[in-house]
Amino acid sequence: ESRAFPDGPRRRGWLRGLHVVALGMWFGGAAFFNFAAAPAIFDSFARVVSDGPSDRTANVTIIRPDASEDERKALASALAGSAVGPVFPRYFGMQAVCGLVALVTALSWYGAGGRVHRRRVHLLVAACATVAVAWPLSNYVSEIRLLRFSTDPVVALAAKEAFGPWHLASLLLSFVTVCLAGAALALAGNLPHDDNPAA
Repeated sequence: ESRAFPDGPRRRGWLRGLHVVALGMWFGGAAFFNFAAAPAIFDSFARVVSDGPSDRTANVTIIRPDASEDERKALASALAGSAVGPVFPRYFGMQAVCGLVALVTALSWYGAGGRVHRRRVHLLVAACATVAVAWPLSNYVSEIRLLRFSTDPVVALAAKEAFGPWHLASLLLSFVTVCLAGAALALAGNLPHDDNPAA
């Protein structure tokens, strides 16, 4: 262990605090974005497009009145994607920082004895790995999301065919990340204490 911050009750208290805060931000942020914010954004744009000119569009017509249902769905998806897309770099950056802090603090207890500390590290390694895979995958999904509306029909068709499977894979990875971060957060109820470092 580093001597820059000598071992003792204060150092161990800081480690526990950082660990819990990092996991809380990670799990809470990921769960909120995946299960509350993103679905609400896509649903909101679907209603905006279907309702026609309104205060949500500054009373401007954003799609012709005789547009087909498929055209309306495509526009709603494109608008929602343009709103969510810029969030992803910050979202995954937050996850990466929180995951790194949680993992580094957990490693300080790895040799303290007890299966719970080893299990904690293994969960966090797996969760960080899902973030490392999901980040570039999310960037790719964002790219093909836009290419679905390319003026080149060949490019648009290829993007539409690729979007579904890769988008599903991205969603599944995000779900796994939330579950792993949540499991690690649950284990935070069994952190080492000064009176029992191997708890």
